[in-house]
Amino acid sequence: MAQERTQEGCRVFSIASSDGAVRAEIVPELGGIVASLRLGVLAEALFRYPWFWDRATEELRGGLPPLFPVCGRLLQDGVRGQYRVGDRPYVLPIHGFAMRHPWEVVDAARPDALRLRLTDNAATRASYPFAFELDLLYSVSAAGLSGRLAVRNAGGAPMPYYAGFHPYFLTPAPGAGKEQTLFAAQPVNRHLYNATKTDLVADTRPPAFPMSIADVDVNELLLELGDDRDTTLRFPDGVLLRQSASPTFRFRQFYTLPDQPFFCDEPWQAPPGSLNRPGAARVLAPGETEIGEVLVSAARA
Repeated sequence: MAQERTQEGCRVFSIASSDGAVRAEIVPELGGIVASLRLGVLAEALFRYPWFWDRATEELRGGLPPLFPVCGRLLQDGVRGQYRVGDRPYVLPIHGFAMRHPWEVVDAARPDALRLRLTDNAATRASYPFAFELDLLYSVSAAGLSGRLAVRNAGGAPMPYYAGFHPYFLTPAPGAGKEQTLFAAQPVNRHLYNATKTDLVADTRPPAFPMSIADVDVNELLLELGDDRDTTLRFPDGVLLRQSASPTFRFRQFYTLPDQPFFCDEPWQAPPGSLNRPGAARVLAPGETEIGEVLVSAARA
C-alpha cells in the first residue's frame, strides 16, 4: 500500500515504482497536489514556493496540482472571475477551486498508486452550481508519473467545464543554467491574449522551437497542439523531461518568472474565458464522464 506520514499537519502519501526509481509524494488536503516527484535521472522534478505548506493560502503553491472547473482567468462586465449560468452571475478564482479544496483518499492499497476524489459541496456550489465527481488516479511506473482525471456530471443539467494540470517543473536557477534550458513542442496554432489574459483576441503562427525557457516570449505563451501532444524540456546536463497528454488536453499554457527556477507546462482542455464564450467550454450531459491523462517522464538524452 502507499506509505503515509504527516508533515506540517497534512497527510502525505508516497507511491513508488517497483524498482524505486520513480517516486511521488501527494498531499490530498492541499488540493490533491503532487508535492514531490523523482523521475529516475531527476532527483526532484517539481518546484515549491516557500509557503507550500500554508493551508490557508490562496496563492499557487508550486508542485503539480489539478485544475477544475476552469483553467486560467475569467472576466465579465469588468468583474474578475465572473461568468453566468442563465441570468445569475458567479465568480471563480484563477484556475478554479479543485487545487484549493481537500480531496478524499479513495484507495491507497497499492504501493504504486493513489486514488483521490472530490465532489461538489456547499462551498463549491456557491461559485459553480453543478453537481460533479472528480476521480484522480496518480500512478508511477518505469514510464514515469501518470495523472488520470475522470470528470463526471453528477447532476441533472448539462455541465460546462474545462480541466487541466499545473506542473511547476524545477529548473536551474537564473544565471546558473535556466537560460540554457530548452523547451520544444509541435504546435499547430498560437493564441494571443487580451491585456487581462482573460480572453483570446487573435491567432498567429507559433514561434520557432526549441527556445530557451528564459526567453521573454515564453511567458504566458498559449499553444494549441495537434496529434503530437508531447512537450520536452532539455536541461544543460542532457536530461530530457517529457510531458505527454491525451487528446482532451490539446492546449498548453507556459509560465515562468524571470527570477525563479521553474517552468510551468500546463495541459488544458480549453483556453481562459471559455465559460464566457458560447461553444468554447467542454459540456458533459447528465451522468456523462470524460477522462483525460498526462504522463511525465525523464531520461538522459
